[in-house]
Amino acid sequence: MTSESLLNAAFLHFKAVRARAEANLEVYLTGYAGVGEHPDIVNEIIELTKQIVEADEAIKFLESKI
Repeated sequence: MTSESLLNAAFLHFKAVRARAEANLEVYLTGYAGVGEHPDIVNEIIELTKQIVEADEAIKFLESKI
């Protein structure tokens, strides 16, 4: 495995993390499915926002290395 392959795998991981967090955030903001399962929706939104921002930072970093 080359270093480029490893960097690409990490890049794809963070793209998936971001996509998952964005999808979950969309559910909280546009629908009521899942809302009853989480009593602290604001905290869930904060955590998902952090995941998105962290993934974006990692993606930018990895893009500069690939």
